Amino acid sequence: MKNLFRFSFLLIFLGVFSACNSGTATSDQQIEEIETATEVTTVYLVRHAEKDTTDDNNEDPELTEVGHARAEALRALLEGQKVDALYATKYMRTGQTLYPLARERNIEVVQYEGHDFHGLKEQILQNHRGQTVVVAGHSNTLLPIIEAFGATKPFEEIADEQYRYLFKLTIRPDNTASVEVTEFGA
Repeated sequence: MKNLFRFSFLLIFLGVFSACNSGTATSDQQIEEIETATEVTTVYLVRHAEKDTTDDNNEDPELTEVGHARAEALRALLEGQKVDALYATKYMRTGQTLYPLARERNIEVVQYEGHDFHGLKEQILQNHRGQTVVVAGHSNTLLPIIEAFGATKPFEEIADEQYRYLFKLTIRPDNTASVEVTEFGA
């Protein structure tokens, strides 16, 4: 009889305990969503490296030797930095700029539409919130991408001969963004 009482008490205790916890149980996915909601998202924006301009009719030129060296300098600059995703436009020069990073980290380069600034923002925040992403773009797209994320562009334009800028966008959990500018390469 004493054992039956203990067993009954144990069953009641377990029932009450599980009922109390059923409303607060948290799945691994919920924990991950909570963690990423409190983390910053970092987006490095870089213009493609120096392209071959010897043929005016070539709309999709490859990088020059100097351009390949700058792509390697980007890889070296981000060495030790966690990178979760790489994005480039459809042009060879943007993909080639990210190639050393992609090869070293075994990450596939995702293609994005070059002038869909808000679409790129949504894709990054939906798929990579709390992560670090590197985006290769063009002289006429980088500053609009910065603005699409809600940061203030650091200057009015990027001249056609300027390849040295690396923009670091920091997007906080409340979706406010700031930008830092550094220079890299020779």
